[in-house]
Amino acid sequence: MTLDVLLRPGPVVLDGGFSTALEARGHDLSGSLWSARLLRQAPSEVVAAHRTFVDAGAEIVISASYQASYLGYVAAGLTEEECDADLDASIGLARQAADGRALVAASVGPYGAHLADGSEYTGYPQVSRATLREFHARRLERLVAANPDLVAVETIPEVTEAEVVVSLLAEIAPDLPYWVSFSAREGARLTGGAPFGEAVDVVGGAGIAVGVNCTAPRHLDELLAAGRPSVPYVIYPNAGATYDPDSKTWTQDGSTHFAPTSVQHWAHLGARFIGGCCGIGADGIREVAEAVRA
Repeated sequence: MTLDVLLRPGPVVLDGGFSTALEARGHDLSGSLWSARLLRQAPSEVVAAHRTFVDAGAEIVISASYQASYLGYVAAGLTEEECDADLDASIGLARQAADGRALVAASVGPYGAHLADGSEYTGYPQVSRATLREFHARRLERLVAANPDLVAVETIPEVTEAEVVVSLLAEIAPDLPYWVSFSAREGARLTGGAPFGEAVDVVGGAGIAVGVNCTAPRHLDELLAAGRPSVPYVIYPNAGATYDPDSKTWTQDGSTHFAPTSVQHWAHLGARFIGGCCGIGADGIREVAEAVRA
């Protein structure tokens, strides 16, 4: 698959919850490194999990680098060199799984992910711009050097953090396509509190899309109506469950599927890149692909 898929008319199908696919294969992801732990401990399982989404119709798979950061690895007793190796591996393993049938997006998770306390769903306004830049710069350089097709900046709760990463991308990889997706809630606001309409303006016309991920589907209509982005929307909601940061698990009150009419409605509201996040497995993505084709 070539980058032309990013330019064609009509929706593009993303993958689903990578951790969901791994858990379905029997893996315990309750540790602080979450799914990144398997990049070194079970790389074949990373490939297999990605491939379930490709087989289901995903046209873009997102790498397992969300939780891989230098601060997070050192806190877990690993080295920065081991983090480098895993960042490289995350792109290579996703590429292997894609097998020419899907593009590979490098996942850039938020600062709060390394804290492993659910901060991406609450925000951290006290963290300075300089700290955010230091956290993201070296990791972003390493991911870009691993040659992904595009970058997925994900689950961002703070407008300032999005501004920092967009600025870094302009410096490090000005020609590499990217999107920014926020963690959001009711009231058309980010989980950090800022209005979603303000957040979408961060991307301007530089990225290929802006939107939300790991957000309950029930909030999408309000969110998509609140923004007026100059690029299309990207949305990959979760199952609508609630995250418990202590157990690193989700409640079971969500739905693992999106109604075809919902998928088509999101496309009508301007979503061009559509997939799923936590709780949405390969079967859910297969249904998204079917709804898009319909």
